[in-house]
Amino acid sequence: MKTMLTLTLLCLIGVTNAQTNNSESLDSTKQMNLLDEQTKIFGQVFELGGMGADNPFGGATNYLQLLDQIEMNPEMKKELRDQYNLYDMSLDPKKKDSLGIAFSQKLQEAMEKSQNDIEN
Repeated sequence: MKTMLTLTLLCLIGVTNAQTNNSESLDSTKQMNLLDEQTKIFGQVFELGGMGADNPFGGATNYLQLLDQIEMNPEMKKELRDQYNLYDMSLDPKKKDSLGIAFSQKLQEAMEKSQNDIEN
């Protein structure tokens, strides 16, 4: 399941990059990180809904803060943090080379996990 989630996210990042590169000229400005923006918006929505101390977003201003607050398996947190970092790299035109290397490594890891799952 984790392997499929990772592959899906990596494919979405790749499609997003392809669309961005084709539709816009590359400039030096970093695009908006939608995960951070969603975290802010959902935090405000829950706050306006009267959640107060029960707010699952608990005043988080970005996605990484939200991950730190959520109770979950540390391995899953690390995986989500890695995926966030890949996505964040994809938004900065200056980091496209680093993204290609990181993307290749993640893809290789996912293929190895998938192969191990098939063998077991």
